[in-house]
Amino acid sequence: MFRRIASVSLVLCVSFGCDGGGDRPFDDLPMIDRATHCPTREPVECAEDVGGVYPYQRHGTTVGNPDGYSDTACTPGGGVTIEDVAFRWTAPWSGLFRFTTEGSAIDTVLSLRQGSCAGREIACNDDVDEGVRHSEILANVAECQTVTLVIEGANVDAVGEYTFSVGGFETQCDNGLDDDEDGRADCDDDDCFTARCADPNDDWPDAWTAFEWGVLEETNRYRAMGASCAGDPYGPAEPLMMEPLLRLAARLHSTNMADHGFFDHMDPEGRGPPERVAEVGFTGSYIGENIASGQETPESVVRAWMESEGHCRNIMNPRYHFLGVGLAYSPSDVPFWTQNFAGSDR
Repeated sequence: MFRRIASVSLVLCVSFGCDGGGDRPFDDLPMIDRATHCPTREPVECAEDVGGVYPYQRHGTTVGNPDGYSDTACTPGGGVTIEDVAFRWTAPWSGLFRFTTEGSAIDTVLSLRQGSCAGREIACNDDVDEGVRHSEILANVAECQTVTLVIEGANVDAVGEYTFSVGGFETQCDNGLDDDEDGRADCDDDDCFTARCADPNDDWPDAWTAFEWGVLEETNRYRAMGASCAGDPYGPAEPLMMEPLLRLAARLHSTNMADHGFFDHMDPEGRGPPERVAEVGFTGSYIGENIASGQETPESVVRAWMESEGHCRNIMNPRYHFLGVGLAYSPSDVPFWTQNFAGSDR
């Protein structure tokens, strides 16, 4: 069984290279150029211009292609030739978009570049997660902004069939609109994993609740003793109080990770800890988050956090006064844990 932990304080989130996202029904939707209102772009030879087609999906092969982009940050350098393919795409509106090579037969690397040809590289992703060979980038793109996506093999032997897709996310879950035009709106869209659509406080298992309180007790036990986090001493700190809204946000995030098979502070819908706690109505300040998966008991998960610098600092931080703990299990019974910290509750 795997055991993973991660921590974040304040707004330490990235907007690319994140796991998750779920299936998007590209093949069931018409691919329409939705950026016809944007200025016409000059033709280029370095990439195929696909306009603002959204949603977009292309199946193809890198076999026989030239190595048009040799300076991708997350592929080997040193003059190694790796066949690639590039698409120039224009955002039809401002928003968070998902670029992915999910479904490819080869181990891919995906690069996002400003403009086209000589445009600087904005983001690069090799494997979206451990043991997964496809690549994924989540990026905020402005309306009518043009970017180029380069798909290539992760090594000289990774040549063959690829799948490239562009999709988005439901941005509001209560407006009755299909914001990302994927054929599903609001709570019918997997993007809308919110308290409004799935309140985990309803019929939460008693055993899970008991473990959540156990995490609070263990956390306060360490705070009372004081600790050293990566050599920095922390004196005893006052006990944290379980805060219902923070617990709701923690339960939602643990459930989302467990159900959708990702492990990250940034969820597939593009929300980080501050956005998630605000979404459930929490108005306090100074947000921090610890996550973990695989630990079977409150004692083991808090011990794992205490042995990791960032997690230890969150637990021992005297500026935190409130805590929310959420535990959920995946379909294969892997536990996912979330701690949400706050300095004030309003």
